[in-house]
Amino acid sequence: MNAPVTTTGVRAEPRRPGVRRRTSPRGALAAFLRGTAGAALLTLAFEVFARLELVDPRLLPPAGVILGEALRLLVDPAFLVEVWATLVAVLGGVALAAAIAVPLGVLIGSYRLAALGLTPIIDSLRSVPGIAIIPLLVLVMGQGVSMKVTIVAFVAVWPLLFNTVYGVRGVDPVAMETARAFRVPVHRTWWRVVLPSALPLVLTGLRLALATGLTVGIAAEIAVGTRDGVGYFILRASYAGFHADTVFAAVTLAGVLGYLMNGITVALTNRLVVWDGKGPS
Repeated sequence: MNAPVTTTGVRAEPRRPGVRRRTSPRGALAAFLRGTAGAALLTLAFEVFARLELVDPRLLPPAGVILGEALRLLVDPAFLVEVWATLVAVLGGVALAAAIAVPLGVLIGSYRLAALGLTPIIDSLRSVPGIAIIPLLVLVMGQGVSMKVTIVAFVAVWPLLFNTVYGVRGVDPVAMETARAFRVPVHRTWWRVVLPSALPLVLTGLRLALATGLTVGIAAEIAVGTRDGVGYFILRASYAGFHADTVFAAVTLAGVLGYLMNGITVALTNRLVVWDGKGPS
């Protein structure tokens, strides 16, 4: 049987079932070095632009000043407490979103009637910007952690839900027919066939949910003026004489936090779905 042809016209090597193409340590190191070189080049360009003072240095400090402040914040207990407050809200919101989205996605992906009945409601809700409901949440829940968890859950539920639905609908029909032929109970079919097959896409949805949740969580802290979190720290630094280096450093560390969360999720995916050849490596 001939190998499939890719969009570039090159014949692709067929993937054997159950065998995952893993990135070699040398390839992983090369990718890391390329990323480091790109970050260093961007930092250097930022440094040069800031040193030209085309923008007021009080508003745009050089990269060296920002990195120095970022290193200071990394060992500042007060800042680490704010990071923890944001992490609690983001992880709590994503966990709540997963508890809602995964079972609902399995239901919609498995039963056409459920999809027909729920799709109009889901399409209406997901069209609402998460930021737009923050004032309502503040009125109902106040400015505490419950508000942040709820807004993160609202924006994180959609990537988890749709990736679960697509994962369930992409289950191998032969596996499903085999389970039916052997009269495997429905709950065991979902647990042993459907969920393992959908897991790679569910974990991809988790990566998107974490990134979106972190962004919206910090934005909510800034918009509402909560009493804790990275967003509150940034807002306070902006109002207290506008310490631009502190603001840029906190934003940079928020980006690093998002990068680390993504890396942990990728590592988790590589470990949990070793049978899948299409997940991140």
